[in-house]
Amino acid sequence: MDLDISGKTFAVGGASSGLGRAIAEKLIQEGATVIGVARSQDKLSNLAEEHGEQFIAFPADLSDSSSIRVVGEQLIEHKVSGCVFNAGGPPPGTVFDLSMEEWDNAYATTLRWKIQLTKALLPMMRQANYGTLLFIESVSIKQPIDNLVLSNAFRAAVAGFVKTLTREEGPNGISANILAPGYHATTRITTVLEKAAALQDISKETVEKQFLAEVPLGRLGKPEEFAEMAAFLLSPAARFISGQTISVDGGMTRFITG
Repeated sequence: MDLDISGKTFAVGGASSGLGRAIAEKLIQEGATVIGVARSQDKLSNLAEEHGEQFIAFPADLSDSSSIRVVGEQLIEHKVSGCVFNAGGPPPGTVFDLSMEEWDNAYATTLRWKIQLTKALLPMMRQANYGTLLFIESVSIKQPIDNLVLSNAFRAAVAGFVKTLTREEGPNGISANILAPGYHATTRITTVLEKAAALQDISKETVEKQFLAEVPLGRLGKPEEFAEMAAFLLSPAARFISGQTISVDGGMTRFITG
């Protein structure tokens, strides 16, 4: 299927690894140019060397307000057609264990920067009467996950923000959706497994078996599988899909509409 995104420019957060990198590489494969945003200058430079002019490295800390202003200016300068809001998730933990400082940090890293960057991009997208915004969150939006209270709380807030945004900006040609990944083979799942193992005082391998028992397909997702759906939602082929939260989880979510 031709996604009709060749020659278009997209921004991808967390592009140096995991799901973000997979999305960036899929977009490049389809002929698009990617502005990759992440903290790691070295990893971004390696991607730029690998993909040439189709990858523009832009190191930045997406939890820092001043950095987001600069990122927004860069994306406007390149007239991006779409933006992938993606960054590492908040640390695992329970309501009792986590400090208020950790709650404040989770607000900054999981919700606030997405609002700030969206607001920066809206004037340009309104003028173009076109723009696609894609938020990479978690199945915890639909089904809270044990030991991930920060993710459960703030990703649900992102869902409320995105749904409201699509109601307000749809008439201006702007669409927004959420992808809710389940367990994928990335460094993030390793962190979650190790924390769960420590809390239960069992091995990481035993915890992984517990996690996979919840997935009907019986395995971790592959980042490149996830990237296929992301690229589709960013393409003109998905223009009539907006305000949706779509699970990519191997059937894990028990919510009746997925």
